[in-house]
Amino acid sequence: MSKKKTRIYWANALFSEADREFNEKCAVILRDAGYSVFLPQETPMTFETAPTNEEIFRVDTEEIVKADILVACIDQFPIDSGVACEIGVAYASGKLIIGFYTDIRGHREGPGRMYKNQYVMGAIEAGGQIVSGIDELLQILDKK
Repeated sequence: MSKKKTRIYWANALFSEADREFNEKCAVILRDAGYSVFLPQETPMTFETAPTNEEIFRVDTEEIVKADILVACIDQFPIDSGVACEIGVAYASGKLIIGFYTDIRGHREGPGRMYKNQYVMGAIEAGGQIVSGIDELLQILDKK
């Protein structure tokens, strides 16, 4: 699969300024590397209109189905419910799923470790893998 034809759906929370800036930063890096990225926060309906639940579900689901890969940011605790749903749609659609987990607590042992829902993590691991940063993500994508 060539980079120019690889479509990535970027799944992450988008409601805080910090999340939107992080999403945009990662999308720019991926696009500069030659990948096509769908970033839900860039759709006009996200901020310019008051979309219905059905409209958001329809547009985002269509984009997941069109994508080759779903990159799911799973740093939040708990994993953002929309991201968890997007992971489920991607898994059911047979898409490659890459969990993007940058939280340093993911590498800890014992009580300081960040818990993640095992069902959601299972969906990621069954259809892909988990990376801990943008450089590792690019290495994995470049091998696809």
